[in-house]
Amino acid sequence: MNISNLTFDEEEEEEEVFSLGVTIPFGIIIVVLIFFAIFGNAMTIAAFLRDKGLRNVYNMYLVNLAVTDLMLGLISMPFYAVYTLKSYVWPFDYHFCKTYMVIDFALCLESVLAVIIISLDRLLLLKHGPHYDQRETYKVAIVKISLSWVLAVSLYTPAIIGWDLWTGEDTVEPGDCDVQFAYDLTFTTSTATVEFVIPFIVIGVLNLLIYIKIRSRRQVVAPASNANPSTNDKEKSRNRKDVKAARFLAMLVIVFGLTWAPYTIATIIISLCESCVNEHLYEALNWLLWSKASLNPFLYAYNSARFLKNFKEILLCGRKRKNVISNIGTISNNKTEEQTA
Repeated sequence: MNISNLTFDEEEEEEEVFSLGVTIPFGIIIVVLIFFAIFGNAMTIAAFLRDKGLRNVYNMYLVNLAVTDLMLGLISMPFYAVYTLKSYVWPFDYHFCKTYMVIDFALCLESVLAVIIISLDRLLLLKHGPHYDQRETYKVAIVKISLSWVLAVSLYTPAIIGWDLWTGEDTVEPGDCDVQFAYDLTFTTSTATVEFVIPFIVIGVLNLLIYIKIRSRRQVVAPASNANPSTNDKEKSRNRKDVKAARFLAMLVIVFGLTWAPYTIATIIISLCESCVNEHLYEALNWLLWSKASLNPFLYAYNSARFLKNFKEILLCGRKRKNVISNIGTISNNKTEEQTA
C-alpha cells in the first residue's frame, strides 16, 4: 500500500509539471514582457534625465509611472516567472514571499494612482491655463507622488504581513505564494473596489471632464480666432496639443481597463468559488495585468515626438558605440599587419 501510494503521488506530481511544449512558449512570452518592461521604462527614465526639454511637472508624473513599471519588470515579473514556469511552485521561503507580495501589491496600486495623478494634472492644466506653472510646481508634484506611494504601501501591507497572525489561520498551501486574504470575500471585494473600480471611475470622470473642457474652450475660442486671425495659429496649435494629450490619456485608460479588469473580476469570483476559475487562466490574467508595464513605453513614444526622438538617440548611441569599437579594432589590426609587413 505504501509503495502504491508513493507511486501514485509521484505520477500525480509529474502530471502537474508543465511539459516543454508549454514551458517554452510561456517562457518566451514572459521574457518578452519582462524585456520591454525593463528596457522600455529604463529608456523613458533616461530620456527624462538626458533631455532638459522633457523636465516638466507632467513628465515627472509619467516618469513616476515609468519607475513603477520598471520596478515591476525588475522585481514582480522575474520572481513570478520562476513561480509560473515551475508549475506554480514557489521555490523561495515563506518570509520572502510576504516581502515579495508587499512590494508587488504596492507597485500595482501605485501604477493605478499614477494614472489618476496624470489625468488630474491634465485637467488642472486646462483649468488654470497660463497660471498652471505657478500652481503646479515641482514641489507640488513631489508631494503628490510621495503621498501616492505612502497610500500604495499602506493599503495592503498590514494585511499581507499580519492576516494569518490576526485570524490564526494559514490559508496558503505549502509551496505556494499568495496572500492570506485571497479567499476572504469581504476584504477582497473591498480592496478590488478601492484598487480598480473606484480608480477606473475616477479616471473615466477626469477624462470626460477633460474632453468637455477642450470642447467648450474650442467653441469659445473659435469666434474670437475669425475676429483675430493672428491668434488663430496659436490656438490651433494649443488645441492640437490638448487633443493629443486627451487621446494619450484615453489610451492609458483603455490599456488600464483591458489589462486590469479581467484579473480583478477573476479575483472576486475566486473569493466566492475557488474552483470556478481555471488556475491556468487566472495566472494568465495575472500576466495580462503586468503587461501594462510593457505597453506604456510604446504609448509615451507614440504620444510624444520628443520621447520618441530620445528613444531613437539612445538606441542609435548603442549602435554607434559598436561601430566605433569595430572601427578601432579594424584600425589596430591594420596597424599590426603593417608593422608585421
